[in-house]
Amino acid sequence: MFCTDQITFLDVVIQQANWDSSKVREKLRRDIDAHVAAVCAAKLSELTNLYEKKLNDALSGPVEALLDGAGDDTWPAIRKLLRRETESAVSGFSVALSSFDMDEQTTDKMLASLEDYARGVVELKTKEEAARVLIRMKDRFATLFSQDSDSMPRVWTGKEDIRAITKMARLSSLKLLSVLAAIRLDDEADNIEKTLAVVLVDNRSGALTNKSITLDDPLASSTWEEVSPSKTLITPVQCKSLWRQFKSETEYTVTQAIAAQA
Repeated sequence: MFCTDQITFLDVVIQQANWDSSKVREKLRRDIDAHVAAVCAAKLSELTNLYEKKLNDALSGPVEALLDGAGDDTWPAIRKLLRRETESAVSGFSVALSSFDMDEQTTDKMLASLEDYARGVVELKTKEEAARVLIRMKDRFATLFSQDSDSMPRVWTGKEDIRAITKMARLSSLKLLSVLAAIRLDDEADNIEKTLAVVLVDNRSGALTNKSITLDDPLASSTWEEVSPSKTLITPVQCKSLWRQFKSETEYTVTQAIAAQA
Protein backbone atom coordinates (compact mmCIF):
# COMPACT_ATOMS: atom_id res chain seq x y z
CA MET A 1 0.00 0.00 0.00
CA PHE A 2 2.77 2.38 0.93
CA CYS A 3 4.71 1.51 -2.20
CA THR A 4 1.72 2.16 -4.45
CA ASP A 5 1.12 5.56 -2.88
CA GLN A 6 4.77 6.44 -3.29
CA ILE A 7 4.75 5.54 -6.98
CA THR A 8 1.62 7.62 -7.58
CA PHE A 9 3.21 10.60 -5.84
CA LEU A 10 6.36 10.25 -7.92
CA ASP A 11 4.28 10.18 -11.10
CA VAL A 12 2.65 13.46 -10.10
CA VAL A 13 6.01 15.05 -9.37
CA ILE A 14 7.38 13.93 -12.70
CA GLN A 15 4.33 15.21 -14.58
CA GLN A 16 4.57 18.60 -12.89
CA ALA A 17 8.27 18.79 -13.59
CA ASN A 18 7.59 18.44 -17.32
CA TRP A 19 4.76 21.06 -17.34
CA ASP A 20 5.48 24.10 -19.57
CA SER A 21 4.30 27.25 -17.74
CA SER A 22 5.47 29.75 -20.39
CA LYS A 23 2.01 30.06 -21.96
CA VAL A 24 0.44 30.78 -18.60
CA ARG A 25 3.08 33.35 -17.77
CA GLU A 26 2.62 35.00 -21.17
CA LYS A 27 -1.14 35.19 -20.70
CA LEU A 28 -0.67 36.62 -17.22
CA ARG A 29 1.72 39.23 -18.61
CA ARG A 30 -0.77 40.19 -21.34
CA ASP A 31 -3.58 40.44 -18.80
CA ILE A 32 -1.49 42.67 -16.55
CA ASP A 33 -0.41 44.88 -19.47
CA ALA A 34 -4.01 45.18 -20.65
CA HIS A 35 -5.16 46.15 -17.17
CA VAL A 36 -2.40 48.73 -16.79
CA ALA A 37 -3.21 50.16 -20.25
CA ALA A 38 -6.92 50.37 -19.40
CA VAL A 39 -6.23 52.14 -16.11
CA CYS A 40 -3.80 54.51 -17.84
CA ALA A 41 -6.30 55.28 -20.61
CA ALA A 42 -9.02 55.98 -18.06
CA LYS A 43 -6.74 58.33 -16.12
CA LEU A 44 -5.71 60.15 -19.31
CA SER A 45 -9.34 60.49 -20.37
CA GLU A 46 -10.25 61.89 -16.97
CA LEU A 47 -7.33 64.31 -17.11
CA THR A 48 -8.22 65.44 -20.64
CA ASN A 49 -11.85 66.02 -19.67
CA LEU A 50 -10.70 68.07 -16.69
CA TYR A 51 -8.62 70.46 -18.79
CA GLU A 52 -11.24 70.67 -21.52
CA LYS A 53 -13.79 71.69 -18.89
CA LYS A 54 -11.39 74.31 -17.56
CA LEU A 55 -11.01 75.75 -21.06
CA ASN A 56 -14.73 75.70 -21.70
CA ASP A 57 -15.42 77.54 -18.44
CA ALA A 58 -12.64 80.05 -19.08
CA LEU A 59 -13.66 80.82 -22.68
CA SER A 60 -17.40 80.40 -23.25
CA GLY A 61 -18.74 83.14 -20.98
CA PRO A 62 -16.09 85.78 -21.74
CA VAL A 63 -16.29 85.16 -25.50
CA GLU A 64 -20.07 85.54 -25.43
CA ALA A 65 -19.72 88.82 -23.51
CA LEU A 66 -17.09 90.13 -25.93
CA LEU A 67 -19.24 89.27 -28.95
CA ASP A 68 -22.27 90.88 -27.34
CA GLY A 69 -20.28 94.09 -26.92
CA ALA A 70 -19.10 93.88 -30.57
CA GLY A 71 -16.65 96.67 -31.27
CA ASP A 72 -13.36 97.37 -33.03
CA ASP A 73 -11.40 95.53 -30.35
CA THR A 74 -13.66 92.47 -30.09
CA TRP A 75 -11.61 90.00 -32.11
CA PRO A 76 -8.21 91.23 -30.83
CA ALA A 77 -9.59 90.75 -27.30
CA ILE A 78 -10.89 87.26 -28.15
CA ARG A 79 -7.55 86.26 -29.65
CA LYS A 80 -5.74 87.53 -26.56
CA LEU A 81 -8.12 85.64 -24.27
CA LEU A 82 -7.77 82.45 -26.30
CA ARG A 83 -3.98 82.66 -26.31
CA ARG A 84 -3.78 83.28 -22.55
CA GLU A 85 -6.18 80.53 -21.52
CA THR A 86 -4.73 78.03 -24.00
CA GLU A 87 -1.17 78.61 -22.81
CA SER A 88 -2.27 78.20 -19.19
CA ALA A 89 -4.18 74.98 -19.88
CA VAL A 90 -1.45 73.46 -22.07
CA SER A 91 1.18 74.24 -19.44
CA GLY A 92 -0.80 72.53 -16.68
CA PHE A 93 -1.72 69.61 -18.93
CA SER A 94 1.91 69.13 -19.94
CA VAL A 95 3.02 68.90 -16.31
CA ALA A 96 0.24 66.41 -15.55
CA LEU A 97 1.18 64.24 -18.56
CA SER A 98 4.81 64.06 -17.44
CA SER A 99 3.79 61.57 -14.75
CA PHE A 100 2.69 59.10 -17.43
CA ASP A 101 5.07 56.83 -19.30
CA MET A 102 4.45 58.23 -22.79
CA ASP A 103 6.70 59.02 -25.71
CA GLU A 104 7.20 62.63 -26.79
CA GLN A 105 5.16 62.23 -29.97
CA THR A 106 2.08 61.06 -28.07
CA THR A 107 2.44 63.87 -25.55
CA ASP A 108 2.75 66.49 -28.29
CA LYS A 109 -0.31 65.07 -30.02
CA MET A 110 -2.40 65.35 -26.86
CA LEU A 111 -1.23 68.91 -26.23
CA ALA A 112 -2.05 69.88 -29.81
CA SER A 113 -5.48 68.30 -29.42
CA LEU A 114 -6.13 70.47 -26.35
CA GLU A 115 -5.15 73.58 -28.33
CA ASP A 116 -7.59 72.58 -31.08
CA TYR A 117 -10.29 72.07 -28.46
CA ALA A 118 -9.78 75.63 -27.19
CA ARG A 119 -10.20 77.06 -30.70
CA GLY A 120 -13.26 74.87 -31.12
CA VAL A 121 -14.87 76.36 -28.02
CA VAL A 122 -14.46 79.89 -29.39
CA GLU A 123 -15.66 78.93 -32.86
CA LEU A 124 -18.73 77.13 -31.51
CA LYS A 125 -19.67 80.08 -29.29
CA THR A 126 -19.28 82.47 -32.23
CA LYS A 127 -21.49 80.27 -34.40
CA GLU A 128 -24.15 80.24 -31.68
CA GLU A 129 -24.09 84.03 -31.47
CA ALA A 130 -24.15 84.41 -35.25
CA ALA A 131 -27.26 82.22 -35.39
CA ARG A 132 -29.17 84.82 -33.33
CA VAL A 133 -27.55 87.92 -34.79
CA LEU A 134 -30.86 89.50 -35.84
CA ILE A 135 -32.17 89.38 -32.27
CA ARG A 136 -28.91 90.86 -31.02
CA MET A 137 -29.04 93.64 -33.60
CA LYS A 138 -32.60 94.61 -32.72
CA ASP A 139 -31.83 94.58 -29.01
CA ARG A 140 -28.82 96.82 -29.54
CA PHE A 141 -30.79 99.22 -31.72
CA ALA A 142 -33.65 99.41 -29.22
CA THR A 143 -31.25 100.15 -26.37
CA LEU A 144 -29.26 102.84 -28.17
CA PHE A 145 -32.30 104.46 -29.75
CA SER A 146 -34.43 104.59 -26.62
CA GLN A 147 -31.68 105.51 -24.13
CA ASP A 148 -29.30 108.45 -24.01
CA SER A 149 -25.55 108.36 -23.33
CA ASP A 150 -26.28 108.14 -19.59
CA SER A 151 -28.51 105.08 -20.14
CA MET A 152 -31.57 107.13 -19.26
CA PRO A 153 -34.82 106.74 -21.25
CA ARG A 154 -35.13 109.33 -24.01
CA VAL A 155 -38.02 111.77 -23.84
CA TRP A 156 -38.95 112.94 -27.33
CA THR A 157 -39.48 116.65 -26.75
CA GLY A 158 -38.88 117.78 -30.31
CA LYS A 159 -35.30 118.89 -29.77
CA GLU A 160 -33.72 115.50 -30.45
CA ASP A 161 -32.17 114.75 -33.83
CA ILE A 162 -33.99 111.51 -34.54
CA ARG A 163 -32.25 111.04 -37.87
CA ALA A 164 -28.80 111.21 -36.26
CA ILE A 165 -29.85 108.96 -33.38
CA THR A 166 -31.29 106.43 -35.82
CA LYS A 167 -28.11 106.39 -37.89
CA MET A 168 -25.95 105.98 -34.79
CA ALA A 169 -28.04 103.06 -33.52
CA ARG A 170 -28.09 101.41 -36.94
CA LEU A 171 -24.33 101.75 -37.39
CA SER A 172 -23.78 100.11 -34.02
CA SER A 173 -26.08 97.26 -35.02
CA LEU A 174 -24.21 96.97 -38.31
CA LYS A 175 -20.98 96.68 -36.34
CA LEU A 176 -22.45 93.69 -34.53
CA LEU A 177 -23.36 92.10 -37.86
CA SER A 178 -19.86 92.60 -39.26
CA VAL A 179 -18.19 91.19 -36.14
CA LEU A 180 -20.27 88.02 -36.29
CA ALA A 181 -20.03 87.55 -40.05
CA ALA A 182 -16.76 85.62 -39.81
CA ILE A 183 -14.42 83.88 -37.39
CA ARG A 184 -11.21 85.89 -37.06
CA LEU A 185 -8.85 83.89 -34.88
CA ASP A 186 -5.90 84.21 -37.25
CA ASP A 187 -5.73 88.03 -37.27
CA GLU A 188 -6.26 88.34 -41.02
CA ALA A 189 -7.63 91.61 -42.39
CA ASP A 190 -10.90 91.72 -44.32
CA ASN A 191 -13.28 94.28 -45.84
CA ILE A 192 -16.51 92.99 -44.34
CA GLU A 193 -17.31 96.00 -42.17
CA LYS A 194 -16.36 98.50 -44.87
CA THR A 195 -18.40 96.66 -47.49
CA LEU A 196 -21.48 96.52 -45.27
CA ALA A 197 -21.20 100.20 -44.35
CA VAL A 198 -20.79 101.36 -47.95
CA VAL A 199 -23.57 99.25 -49.40
CA LEU A 200 -26.13 99.22 -46.58
CA VAL A 201 -25.69 102.63 -44.94
CA ASP A 202 -23.74 105.01 -47.16
CA ASN A 203 -25.22 103.82 -50.44
CA ARG A 204 -25.42 107.19 -52.13
CA SER A 205 -24.30 107.64 -55.73
CA GLY A 206 -20.55 107.47 -56.02
CA ALA A 207 -20.08 105.89 -52.61
CA LEU A 208 -18.56 102.72 -54.04
CA THR A 209 -15.11 104.12 -54.65
CA ASN A 210 -12.95 101.50 -52.95
CA LYS A 211 -11.37 99.42 -55.70
CA SER A 212 -11.14 96.42 -53.39
CA ILE A 213 -14.93 96.26 -53.32
CA THR A 214 -16.92 94.97 -56.28
CA LEU A 215 -18.70 97.88 -57.96
CA ASP A 216 -21.83 95.98 -59.01
CA ASP A 217 -23.24 94.55 -55.78
CA PRO A 218 -20.62 93.16 -53.40
CA LEU A 219 -23.35 91.62 -51.28
CA ALA A 220 -24.76 89.56 -54.16
CA SER A 221 -22.33 86.80 -53.30
CA SER A 222 -21.98 83.78 -51.06
CA THR A 223 -18.35 84.53 -50.17
CA TRP A 224 -16.33 87.40 -48.72
CA GLU A 225 -13.10 88.63 -50.23
CA GLU A 226 -10.04 87.39 -48.31
CA VAL A 227 -12.21 85.24 -46.01
CA SER A 228 -12.17 81.46 -46.18
CA PRO A 229 -15.61 79.85 -46.60
CA SER A 230 -14.80 77.70 -43.56
CA LYS A 231 -14.48 80.88 -41.47
CA THR A 232 -17.60 82.54 -42.90
CA LEU A 233 -20.63 82.47 -40.61
CA ILE A 234 -22.88 84.96 -42.41
CA THR A 235 -22.47 85.34 -46.16
CA PRO A 236 -22.76 88.70 -47.98
CA VAL A 237 -26.18 87.87 -49.40
CA GLN A 238 -27.38 86.75 -45.96
CA CYS A 239 -26.14 90.04 -44.47
CA LYS A 240 -28.16 91.96 -47.04
CA SER A 241 -31.29 89.99 -46.22
CA LEU A 242 -30.75 90.34 -42.47
CA TRP A 243 -30.25 94.09 -42.77
CA ARG A 244 -33.44 94.48 -44.77
CA GLN A 245 -35.35 92.53 -42.13
CA PHE A 246 -33.67 94.46 -39.33
CA LYS A 247 -34.67 97.83 -40.78
CA SER A 248 -38.20 96.65 -41.40
CA GLU A 249 -38.64 95.40 -37.83
CA THR A 250 -37.16 98.51 -36.21
CA GLU A 251 -38.83 101.12 -38.41
CA TYR A 252 -41.92 101.26 -36.21
CA THR A 253 -39.80 102.38 -33.25
CA VAL A 254 -38.45 105.28 -35.30
CA THR A 255 -41.92 106.19 -36.56
CA GLN A 256 -43.24 106.31 -33.01
CA ALA A 257 -40.45 108.68 -31.96
CA ILE A 258 -41.15 110.99 -34.89
CA ALA A 259 -44.85 110.98 -34.04
CA ALA A 260 -44.06 111.84 -30.41
CA GLN A 261 -42.18 114.94 -31.55
CA ALA A 262 -45.02 116.16 -33.75
